[in-house]
Amino acid sequence: MATDTILSIDFGTSNSLVGAHHEGRRYEALPIDPMAADPTMMRTLLFFPHPDLCYYGSEAISQYIEQDMEGRLFRSFKSHLPNKNYLGTMLNNRILTLESLVGVFLLELKKRAEKILNTKIEKAVIGKPARYSMDSVADGFALHRMQKAAAFAGFKDVQFVPEPLAAAFDYRRSLKSEKIVLIGDFGGGTSDFTVIRLRPEGFKKEDVLAIDGCPLAGDALDSVFMSHRLSDYFGAKSRYRLPMGSNVLTMPLAVTQRLNHPAHIVHLKEKETYEFIREVKKCSLTQKDADAVERLFVLIEDQQIFPFFESIEKTKRALSQEPQTEFKFNYPGLELTEPFTIAQFIEWSSQTKEKIFSALDRCLETAGLKTEDVDLVCLTGGTAKVPFIQNELETRFGKNRLQTQSHFHSVLSGLTESANFWSQGVL
Repeated sequence: MATDTILSIDFGTSNSLVGAHHEGRRYEALPIDPMAADPTMMRTLLFFPHPDLCYYGSEAISQYIEQDMEGRLFRSFKSHLPNKNYLGTMLNNRILTLESLVGVFLLELKKRAEKILNTKIEKAVIGKPARYSMDSVADGFALHRMQKAAAFAGFKDVQFVPEPLAAAFDYRRSLKSEKIVLIGDFGGGTSDFTVIRLRPEGFKKEDVLAIDGCPLAGDALDSVFMSHRLSDYFGAKSRYRLPMGSNVLTMPLAVTQRLNHPAHIVHLKEKETYEFIREVKKCSLTQKDADAVERLFVLIEDQQIFPFFESIEKTKRALSQEPQTEFKFNYPGLELTEPFTIAQFIEWSSQTKEKIFSALDRCLETAGLKTEDVDLVCLTGGTAKVPFIQNELETRFGKNRLQTQSHFHSVLSGLTESANFWSQGVL
């Protein structure tokens, strides 16, 4: 029966996972994406070849390539949740709100889990970042949107659990004695922290000493490669002069900011913005300026946005292993080779890093603790592997207090533990 099953959903900016508490049993990560290298992990991707058909996860990528990248591919759409100005998008002449975009994805996760468990599911524990936004109104708005998306997916009863708290529940299972633990969950869209008193058995709400975070993580680190170097190839500094005008203008910030972010760049294709960029090309000051804008058109029209940002992600990973690397992208009209060093990456990411660790400091301050009061620091999420993030944590807490969990499954495992608490009336 539906009431016997509670789904646990780690809905991430980059990847999503699903577990369950079903008929008194705990189900770890379900194989929701058979085409993926790890079937328990589905890329948070939607591909619409046309408005009446949608593909998800690995199949979204394969179909996108198979159909010559015609259609609309959506990634990192979770990051739009706190943005009141982002209402959704148009698919041909059909309006697709952000709530329905997220809801369509959650519905697919629900359907796949129902098929695996052979039961109807109406209850879910869904992870949420400590903060969708640093603005409390925008943060509340994002959660409201998630509630609407969950209802769209057919969930009648939903609990939202902070992701770092879920990671703490997972870590608790390996403890042998009571400890003060700082959980750091570094994902694609957010960096989240929980300070919690953990014991091998039992949990009380007052054990949670503080929760904090910021809406910056892996995607923000990816964007620095575009904003500091690669965006120049796509007209970020192109100059133009409007007809009958005397002023020399450069590409507006509204366009370049979208260009720098994987979640936003797809919206350059929307009619009004697209027509404006076309006008900029027509009025370019020099051939060099026009050529850069033309590369932007190739990037958008030939559907190269996704592979381009995948190459940026690959460059970021390479700089986690080597002091320097070369970004390479080979596509007709977009042949780029650009060297990058770890020193550049650290310098460009300094503001992002500062905001991430300010959130950590706030979390400790709210808990009334200093770094030396923390017994263990438990890290989860792929961005925790970035060397300058790791080094900063080692400097603050010492290497012996740092523990790295399964990078992608610990939040889900804790959400499934939360589902268990809920079934017992604790949560």
